[in-house]
Amino acid sequence: MSGKALALHMDVAKVCFTGSTEVGRLMMVYAGQSNLKKVSLECGGKSPQIILADVPNLDDAVDATIAGIYANSGQVCSLGSRLLVERSIHDEFVKRFTEKAKTAFVPGDPLDPETTMGPLVSQSHFNTVMGYVEKGKSEGATLLFGGKKPQGFDKGAYIEPTLFDNVTSNMTIAREEIFGPVAAIIPVDDADDAIRIANDSIYGLGASVWTRDLSKAHKMVKEIEAGTVWVNCYGDGDATQPFGGYKQSGHGRDRGMGCLLSYTQTKSVWLKL
Repeated sequence: MSGKALALHMDVAKVCFTGSTEVGRLMMVYAGQSNLKKVSLECGGKSPQIILADVPNLDDAVDATIAGIYANSGQVCSLGSRLLVERSIHDEFVKRFTEKAKTAFVPGDPLDPETTMGPLVSQSHFNTVMGYVEKGKSEGATLLFGGKKPQGFDKGAYIEPTLFDNVTSNMTIAREEIFGPVAAIIPVDDADDAIRIANDSIYGLGASVWTRDLSKAHKMVKEIEAGTVWVNCYGDGDATQPFGGYKQSGHGRDRGMGCLLSYTQTKSVWLKL
């Protein structure tokens, strides 16, 4: 309610909103209904992590990919929930990912320093994420691990790290933002196929590319529709790097000089003496 009140207020000149694409649309409507205030939006994401056969180090890619989806229990808009893996390394990637993910992110008490994965934000959101898990199974994806409450955590909105394989771009779990620890592996034929599938989304917040070929990396960075593209890493950066999305992931940027400029107005003055 406070966001709506601010966005409709005639004395507010700028709104910067982070949240769902659905509410982001409303912020623009409210701006139009009031004083045409500036609106910056950082909304949903369905970011691809692309692992090609010429990956410099597969173990490094696996580690970064795991952290790139399961960190904060998957509750980060820019996390890479679509894993686009070249077919020739698919089986080995799945093997290593499965071995490491089960020990890297273990659900537990958030107050325990040993815990690497806390609960989801609410029971309601837990039900939403579990609904996506059931949707993935019913639409034909292969559940490799997870997809349920961990043992000993009947109370609380806990869900195990979850991985689906044999996912296609038309499946719900490949198209809609789940905002939970649910990853979907989509096999790809090559870099061009990966670009096509990466862009087959209403979202465009982040992406990663793992390749040792610099020319291929430059081509993919240019053609992938995302506000941030990481090469041979995921989530790296600092306060100087602008952050924001393409398409229905929003517009405008956080951080960097562009962010500061979005809170200013340009005034032209022509003085005749």
